[in-house]
Amino acid sequence: MLVSIIIPVYKVEKYLANCIESVLQQTFKDFELILVDDGSPDSSGKICEEYAQKDSRIKVIHQSNGGLSAARNSGIGIAKGDYLTFIDSDDFIFPHYLDVLVKLCQENDADMSVCGMVRCSSKDSLADLAEDMSKMCCETFVDNKMEVFFNTKKLSTTACGKLYKSFIFNTVKYPVGKYHEDIFTTYKTIHLANKVVVSDYQGYVYRINEESIVNESYSPKKWHAIEACTERADFFEHNYPKQKKYAYRAIIYYCNQILISMAKSGVNDKKALVRLQKLYRKYLRYYVFHKSALLGKCFALVSFVNVKITYSLTRLFNG
Repeated sequence: MLVSIIIPVYKVEKYLANCIESVLQQTFKDFELILVDDGSPDSSGKICEEYAQKDSRIKVIHQSNGGLSAARNSGIGIAKGDYLTFIDSDDFIFPHYLDVLVKLCQENDADMSVCGMVRCSSKDSLADLAEDMSKMCCETFVDNKMEVFFNTKKLSTTACGKLYKSFIFNTVKYPVGKYHEDIFTTYKTIHLANKVVVSDYQGYVYRINEESIVNESYSPKKWHAIEACTERADFFEHNYPKQKKYAYRAIIYYCNQILISMAKSGVNDKKALVRLQKLYRKYLRYYVFHKSALLGKCFALVSFVNVKITYSLTRLFNG
């Protein structure tokens, strides 16, 4: 039973060895490790090659920089495993990660298994992080998997921390050139999985990146989240009509994030504000009647009346 581990690599020379070592220390040994050097300008590509020379299970792809989606797609393209999993190159996994996720799929006849994540920042000591094997309870989801995806924290949007049957990626590909690629994609993988099993075992360590694309500074690429949520809402309207309200709700959440980042960055884009106004008017009702954070609801309600008011107030309080 071969597992293909795909790690996109870009400007991570500081963390890459730790990530690769965590894979090589897995108790489950039947894997191939695909390192995709996405045109990294630092020594990451060299580090990949050094590890490939030491272990025949490691394959390296070198390509021009195309972004995370392009790197993942390249890895998927050469993967030979019965299962696939993704690891971000600044993260790492605990020793039983693969063993647990493979057994979850096999013992529950599931097409996808999911584990929890441990979050750490640059201030945290990695020596203090230890694998906890005492939390091994699991739940399986079939008909209600999409409701669980939207309404609980058991199924997150991130591609990582999950093991997929490889057939899922026969039709699913990551959107090249887009940020928020997991919003475009993860719901499709859950849709294709006949059964999903979720464990409270925390086997994936997510390193909080202060320079991440999801920070507060504004960029037009933040609109990719709205594009992804709108595309997802259309999919749900046709395939899961009872759950479409959850998909619409996410659009308002990201409208809030974009408006706040615009205000904090001092970007007064009139066309963007008009577009936000239309979205608030169209989808607000799905957001305010949900148990969302009160502050987020208030922000969205004022924006529904006039986005210029919330923009100005946010500028005032963050000036």
